[in-house]
Amino acid sequence: MLRTFIQYFWPHLLALLPGSPFRSMRCRLWRLIGYEVSLDANVMAGSSLRYGDISIGSCTFVGEGTLITGGAVSIGDNCDIAPRCVLHAGSHSIGSPTRRAGASYAGSISIGTGTWVGTASTILAGAEIGCGVIVAAGSVVTKGVYPDNVLLGGVPARVIRRFDCDD
Repeated sequence: MLRTFIQYFWPHLLALLPGSPFRSMRCRLWRLIGYEVSLDANVMAGSSLRYGDISIGSCTFVGEGTLITGGAVSIGDNCDIAPRCVLHAGSHSIGSPTRRAGASYAGSISIGTGTWVGTASTILAGAEIGCGVIVAAGSVVTKGVYPDNVLLGGVPARVIRRFDCDD
């Protein structure tokens, strides 16, 4: 109960430490309540990490207003998560006609090293995004395994382009 209370109010407290000058302090404070956030990551004020096993790699940027929640979320090194993204690893089984959202469960999301997630994208439970991927702004990445070095876009997201190793 206390952990849930702290996790709910913690992002509001960290929002009082604005901008890049306080990024190291914010990372230390996220770690204090149990999230694995690299000390050289930049989780901007106004972002929210809630209710899950969350890991954010070295030199990764998480933009303002991003929500990471619901289960096991692993973000690799050197990633850029633009503002207002949602990474929601939780979901529900399909329930009865009287309530279609059945029992809830914590899923997982994996984002490979060097990936760039565009503004207002949504990544849902079961998504395994490879390394060096670009997720176009506004895309919805659903459950599935996505290869390295591709451009994902659309609703639902699909591979739009493959990059050469030199791109």
